[in-house]
Amino acid sequence: MTDVLAFGEVLWDVIDGVPHIGGAPFNFAAHIARFGLKSAVISAVGDDDLGHRAISEARRLGVDVSMVGMHPTLPTGTVNVTLKKGIPSYEIVQPVAWDEITGEVAEPPRTLYFGTLAQRSPVSASTLQRLLDACSSSVVFFDVNLRQRYWSQEAIDACMDKVDILKVNDEELKTLGYSAEALFARYSRLRIVIETRGKKGCAVSSRDEPFFESPAVSFGPAVDTVGAGDSFSAAFVASILKGGSLREAAEAGNRLAGWVASMPGAIPAGHPRI
Repeated sequence: MTDVLAFGEVLWDVIDGVPHIGGAPFNFAAHIARFGLKSAVISAVGDDDLGHRAISEARRLGVDVSMVGMHPTLPTGTVNVTLKKGIPSYEIVQPVAWDEITGEVAEPPRTLYFGTLAQRSPVSASTLQRLLDACSSSVVFFDVNLRQRYWSQEAIDACMDKVDILKVNDEELKTLGYSAEALFARYSRLRIVIETRGKKGCAVSSRDEPFFESPAVSFGPAVDTVGAGDSFSAAFVASILKGGSLREAAEAGNRLAGWVASMPGAIPAGHPRI
């Protein structure tokens, strides 16, 4: 059985003219694989040089790409990333191959991960809904990951009653007007709400356990924060799958996110222990 299946965009972040493999689901899946867990991604790339390079890089990183389609006409996704004091802004190209993700799972994974960006197109959004239905027995992790105009409250609402763990950052929490208490009251399946707070670490609300905060872990000045949130999610999920407590999972997430932020790129070489 696959430990974690990540749905969504596989793309190249172009930083200072240099392409880096990325996309939140891909970053998440790659970090999961580094923890010795079976990791797969369901996505689409173009039948072009960047697409073939993405498949090769995924395999090198230990990610199962058997559910990554190769689109015959649309190009592999790219994002132009501009860094200002280590904080990224994004120019997301459209349309690209991951706007038309198709496919099904033969067996539900232990954990299903998804975000909002790949839901910007009807084809991929429809595939996600079928996937959520097929994986109703999986632990479903929703990393909101709002990007520019590529999200809607309606798309988020359509998923929320199928989610076990919700992750939002502090800015997204304000944008959406969410509170953990209100979400628990509205969505009976939801068990955990994680709020990441950058340099302040994170806060975890649970339906079954007391609220707590976990401080950030610093590995020095931030070089860039691209992928730091994705690495937090991966370490959190990996810790839970390995039997860790919520506090241990939050600490692991903060540690990996702090390390990734201190290095260039979303998936730096090496890995700190969790």
